[in-house]
Parts: sequence; structure tokens; C-alpha cells
Amino acid sequence: MFQRSKIIIALLFIGLISVLIFLKKEESCIKINAIANNINIKAYRIHMKSNSVLYMKCKFKNAGVMHNDSSEHGISAIVGGLLCRKINGLSPEGTTEKLRSLGIGKLDVSAFGDDFTISFYVLKDKAEEALQFLAPVFSQIEFSKNDLEFIKERYPTVLELETAHPLKLLLEKLMSMLYQNHNYGRNSTGTAQAIASITEDNIREFLKLHFSKSKLEFLVVGDVSSFEVEGYLETLFSKLSKKIEETTEKKNELSSTTVSSEKDAIIHKKSMDNIVGVVSGIRIDDLSEKEIAAAYIIIETLFDNKVGDFVQGLREKNIAYSVGFNFLRRKFSNIFYFYVYVNKEDLVNFQEYLTQKMAQYEQEFFRGKDVHCVQNYMVAQSKNGFSNMMDLDEKIKRRSLPFSEVTQTVLMDTAKKLFNKLQLRTVYIFQ
Repeated sequence: MFQRSKIIIALLFIGLISVLIFLKKEESCIKINAIANNINIKAYRIHMKSNSVLYMKCKFKNAGVMHNDSSEHGISAIVGGLLCRKINGLSPEGTTEKLRSLGIGKLDVSAFGDDFTISFYVLKDKAEEALQFLAPVFSQIEFSKNDLEFIKERYPTVLELETAHPLKLLLEKLMSMLYQNHNYGRNSTGTAQAIASITEDNIREFLKLHFSKSKLEFLVVGDVSSFEVEGYLETLFSKLSKKIEETTEKKNELSSTTVSSEKDAIIHKKSMDNIVGVVSGIRIDDLSEKEIAAAYIIIETLFDNKVGDFVQGLREKNIAYSVGFNFLRRKFSNIFYFYVYVNKEDLVNFQEYLTQKMAQYEQEFFRGKDVHCVQNYMVAQSKNGFSNMMDLDEKIKRRSLPFSEVTQTVLMDTAKKLFNKLQLRTVYIFQ
């Protein structure tokens, strides 16, 4: 049995390699086909020829930790831990072995953002059997009180000051400053008090409310027909609860959440020696699709590690030895942040440089040649294939942005939002 499992996993690995090679050769834009089906699920197919491996992703909208009520903050993380631990009456060890024998690979359950997602690879010739095995995950989760207590012991994930990576500590503090009294600024795995009070009934009620056909989006990538996808939908989701009335999204709750009046914060960490870590970030709640595209163009132009203006300036002044950035898109808000590590004696020089650059970028960002190069690159990239299928839907979402429609006016308006010094918050970590 073990030898057979190794053979299947080897075949799956070979299939994944063929997927990577194929996707790099894919021509033009990838077409996404909506799949009509009798069980009324939003389903999509991306057809990839000559591929023996299928990639599937299930997304339950607004079911992640970021949307948990305060009294149950972290319940999504707990459900994520329980979901695929025991399937079809098997023990955790038996479940793991069965997944291997069916060729189900890269099974990933993520519940720490806005949505609750389950994704995996499966060999096409074993897909039906594999999906029959996985189907109970979506309709009759198996767990005991002991299982629940076991998973609850894992959460919340609390960062220990002296053992956690400095950047994690910096970002945790930054988020709490940008989103006061909101889940976006709280621990992404929940709070200890809320998790301790979660019961078996709470878990079942959560599944009933959030694991419904009305909240599900399903994506299949591979050499598969629309007819076959319909069959997969029936196998996986026929027992899911029917459409329920959608709850009203609480956007006003976020819009009334204030940014901390504290513009700077300090974390003391003994192991930092002579190093100072700095993260600066800004929260932007309302951006149009064009402005989001413009934000990507601006950030790539200024913060690219090789040719970005911000990084080049630091390099020329020999101030920082490590620089990074991220543009984080959430359902109701966006965050742009960048971080550096500097020697303590260079901190004042960095602060002066940061103040100078923020003012420059806010007032006179536009630099024709550099911007157009990045913009043209992003337009071209949006027409290419992908190097792999992990989080393919998110990559497609980014590439579908209207990069070609971004004008100088949109760039200037977006830059004013990205580099508004009054909204910028900064956190330092040092000894």
C-alpha cells in the first residue's frame, strides 16, 4: 500500500512539472469559462490541454477570520483545523494515507483572510474517486469534543517577543494602528477569550451559515470539459445547504474605524543588537480598479529591488541593507507598506530620507520613462500565461486590472493617496 502511494505521489509530481512547463508556453490571455450547473454554484473552468493533473479551489466568501464576529473571533481558524483532519470515519493518520493513495496533493485550507478557501491538486484519472472521498468535508464535518479541544490548543497564534521574526512583530503592530477596534487590525488567528468559548454547536452553526451554495465559488484548471466539471460539482457539493438569504455586508463598520492618532510606535527586542527594523504603512479604503492598477505601477516603479527609485536612493546613500514592500488588497480596504533594516547609527539619515521621498512622491511622482516601462510590462504580463496554478484566481484578478487605461492624472491622484504623510504610520523595532 505504501509503495503504491509513493508511485501515485511520484506521478502527481511529474504531472505538476508538466503543468509548470505547459503554463509557461500558454499563448495569450487565459480564458475563464463560467459553468452552468443544476445546483446553482458559481463555477469556472480554465482549460489547459495535455495535462493529467487538475487544480481545484473552493472559496466561501466572507467566511474567513477577518469576518468573524468579535464573540467568535477565530472560529474560522478552528474550523480550518478540523475540516480535513478526519474524513469518512478515518483517523487523522488514516485520512492522510488515504489522501496520498488517491493522489490528492497540496491540500491547503486557509481561513485567515476575508474568505475561507480549500484548494488541492488531483490526478484526473482518479478525480471522481478522490472527490467522492472529499465530499463529506463540505457537508458533514467529523469531529469530537476532544478533537475540538485539541485544535483550540493551537490558537490563537501569539507572537513571542524574543523568538518571533522582527518583521512579523512590526506588521502586527502596524495593522493594529491602521485598523483600531476592527478584525483587520487584530490577531489573524483569533483571540484567546473568544476561542476558549467556542463549542461544538458554534462549529456546526458556522458551517450551516457559511458553507452554503450561495457563498461558494469553485474553480477547476486542467484538461477538463464543462460536462466533467458539472459532474465534479454534483459529487462535491450536492449535499451542501441550499441558498440562504445573504447577510448585509458591514462596510460602514470599517469606514468608521479610525487610524491610530499615534503616528509612530516602538518595539524593544533584546536580540536586535545594533540593527533597527522599520515598517511604514498606509491604509486606503476606497480605490477604483484603475487606481489599484495605478498603485501597482507606482509601487513597482519606486520600490523594485533592482531599479526602483526609493531603493536606488538608499543604495547610493548606503543607508539600508535590506528593503521590501507589499500592496495588500483586502475586501474593504488596501494597505501599502514597506520595510527596511538599518544600522542604528543610520536611523536618523533614513528618517530624513523617508520624509524627503514621501513629500516628493506625493507632489511630483510622475516620471514618464520609468512609469511607462513598468506600465507596458504589466500590460504585456496580463496577456501571458502563468508559471504555476497556486492561487491562480488571485493572479488572474490582478492581471485583469485595466493597466492600459491608467493615465497620468490617475497616477498622480493615486500617488497622493499612497504617500499621504498624515495617514502614514511607522513602527520601529530595536534593542
